[in-house]
Amino acid sequence: MLRNWRVLARSFATTASEEATPKVDISFLRPRHRIIAAGGIPPVQFDSERERAARRERFGRYGLASGVPVEELFPTAEEIEEEQAIGLFREFNDVKKEYNELQKKKKEAEVARLAELEKNLKKYPAALAKYEASLVKQEREKDDKELALEKRIREIQEYFGYWMDPKDPRFEVMLQQKEAEEKKAAKMAKRDEIQKKRYAENVQ
Repeated sequence: MLRNWRVLARSFATTASEEATPKVDISFLRPRHRIIAAGGIPPVQFDSERERAARRERFGRYGLASGVPVEELFPTAEEIEEEQAIGLFREFNDVKKEYNELQKKKKEAEVARLAELEKNLKKYPAALAKYEASLVKQEREKDDKELALEKRIREIQEYFGYWMDPKDPRFEVMLQQKEAEEKKAAKMAKRDEIQKKRYAENVQ
């Protein structure tokens, strides 16, 4: 009997010591987060949580236990009028009608595009022949110009007695000098011809 009393006294002493010793929270979570982690509903603490959108979100998460009145979940008359003015939500029949009209316009545009393509395909052989003829003409004109330029470059190089790159800045100076000399020679030849003609007239 005495032994049982000792065991009972020891158990009471252990329980009292456990209650006297404070429990240490090693999670370092804030009280709000500890409530959420335990599956509870945290109290409203911040001003942002008192806004309507936040209260709706709170009701959606915790239901009637959130303490949010159900009437706050529905839009007001002003909000409905604003949504109708913006056109954010529209009737299904109106949207369907607009969609059908849009599809009709797309189909008409596609038909017109295919008709234009068919029309252009009929013109394609003649247009291609004309284009190829213009390319041949351009190539011929280009060849004539290149041949004339090459001949001119060769004449200048032979005149000065050494080869020079046409892209060299000195080549332009030599070209101007050669043209000036050619103009002077042509002028002298014309003068000689006039003098010979006058001499022949005087002799007669």
